[in-house]
Amino acid sequence: MIEIGLLQVLGTIFALFAVSRVVLRYKDKSINAFELIFWSAMWLSVVAVALFPSIFTTLSIFLGIGRGVDTLLYGGMILLFYLLFRLYVRVEEQKKEITALVREIAMEKKKK
Repeated sequence: MIEIGLLQVLGTIFALFAVSRVVLRYKDKSINAFELIFWSAMWLSVVAVALFPSIFTTLSIFLGIGRGVDTLLYGGMILLFYLLFRLYVRVEEQKKEITALVREIAMEKKKK
């Protein structure tokens, strides 16, 4: 029989709430289909880990890492660095677009 603790219940409830927010963001077209799938998978993974924490123990043995918690932390850090990189690229693209727009507006004002 599976014994479920308070943290597992709260983690599952929060993750399911987050999935509902992801779906709403997709419906109002704030995110695209890829982002819907990505974030849904992330939050459903949280549910799986909350309900079956031994997943990371098994994965850590397979990867040769000492503890399941270490595997979770390494994976989380890798994911955060990847998301930070994507955010950085997006901000740089926006800076270039804003610069081009400001130049265009300045040229239009100069013509008048």
